Amino acid sequence: MIKHIMPLTGYIHLYRSLLRFYDMPENEVKEMLYALNTANLDCFGYYHPDIAVIESRPAVFAFRLENCHDRPYRTEVQLYKALEALQHSVEISLMTCYQREALQKLKCIMANLEYRFFKSYGIEIFDNRTVYSECTFHLVPKKREPSVPIMCEWVNLPTA
Repeated sequence: MIKHIMPLTGYIHLYRSLLRFYDMPENEVKEMLYALNTANLDCFGYYHPDIAVIESRPAVFAFRLENCHDRPYRTEVQLYKALEALQHSVEISLMTCYQREALQKLKCIMANLEYRFFKSYGIEIFDNRTVYSECTFHLVPKKREPSVPIMCEWVNLPTA
């Protein structure tokens, strides 16, 4: 059951982070995020028919992604956890083919991030030695989320 709608500011964080941490054309990122946004809204609307849900048009959604200045996530661990949250904010049985293709891209990105993280650090991205447990399971990060990917590095920072 989809319990909440992912906010636009979360998609902005995600958009900027995919551009920062992942080599993917801007238009592809916008299309994928728009499809997943509409999937989240459709799934939420299915479970909550009494609540009016209004979708942005693709051009308006893309304009907001480009022109709002929310920062990207600080680490690839935050990005991964946000992608997980987005994946769990939809149900494949309620999605269109276009939305399913976007979900498949999201899963490929997650697998690639996992692989690259393991190659860089020698541990899984969700290992308890990473800051995975300190990152929020949402698209909008908390203000005091870690700025480094490895837990022992974060604990030793003066601002932690």
